[in-house]
Amino acid sequence: MSAKLTVFPPRAVSRYLLFPEGASRQVGRDPANDLVLEDPRVSAKHARVQWRASGWTVVDLASKNGTFVNGLPVEDTPLASADWISFGGLLSLFEVLSVEEVRALETQRLRRWETTADLRDRLTTEREPRAILRRLLESVLDVTGAERGFVLLLGPAGELQAEIAAGFTDASAAAEDFRGSLTAVAETIETGRPIVASDARGDARLGKRPSIVALGIRALACVPLRVQDRTLGVVYVDGQRPGGGFTDLDLEILGALADHASLVVAGLRIERRIRELLRPPAEAAGLEDSSFFDRLEQSLAGLGRAAAAPPEAGPGVPS
Repeated sequence: MSAKLTVFPPRAVSRYLLFPEGASRQVGRDPANDLVLEDPRVSAKHARVQWRASGWTVVDLASKNGTFVNGLPVEDTPLASADWISFGGLLSLFEVLSVEEVRALETQRLRRWETTADLRDRLTTEREPRAILRRLLESVLDVTGAERGFVLLLGPAGELQAEIAAGFTDASAAAEDFRGSLTAVAETIETGRPIVASDARGDARLGKRPSIVALGIRALACVPLRVQDRTLGVVYVDGQRPGGGFTDLDLEILGALADHASLVVAGLRIERRIRELLRPPAEAAGLEDSSFFDRLEQSLAGLGRAAAAPPEAGPGVPS
């Protein structure tokens, strides 16, 4: 039987490694390992997952912080499907897969990429800014399974303007208690790189933010809209689903959609503000779009201008 090991880093996408029957795979921080885990709690050569005549086992390689199976420290122990393995505190899920399940996993990955290609084609056919951004956000929510999100664009003076949002229930989500999510936006604007947290509550920087705790956010992702070295804005999504949040495939798909949408948006002239709240829940029927976007932009004030400043200005990330 083949096996699958899915790792859930607190501030990165979850990812998995397939183990063919009869294989042995080493896990650790060193780049020479079969599964490289860039986490300070993980030793350079931490553990080995291997096949024996009796089945799958995990062997600790004298790691500093230990290897645990279902909460118990181990040195050399058999594994069963649905066992939780902790590599020094970094959680992973071990599963035994049949041949049919492996094929289904590969087929699902292929189908998701085919869906992404179709969504990219639809983005290309749109020529009106409102339709493009609406299509982009709806596509990102659909393919990642996130529950809410928004698209921000940089205005003429370098200010961040909120254009399209979905999944919010009241204007307070854009007020002071939304700062945890804005930290991710700020880092994305400053660095031009995606920010992903598969377990936002376990993240040392984000986990104590009031919004992360109060709103129950488990996973979040913020991806830049960029053309060459120019930042056009960001796409932000988050969700409350347990068990791993966004995967490496989610991030690849999100990035591919954002890159493609950036090219389309860069070629258009946006002469008016868009501001559209998509598919608000029934309990939010009374929500005024202008109030929501005004509050969100108040929280965003200064982030876009910092990103647009010359390098010597030293843009920073707000605490």
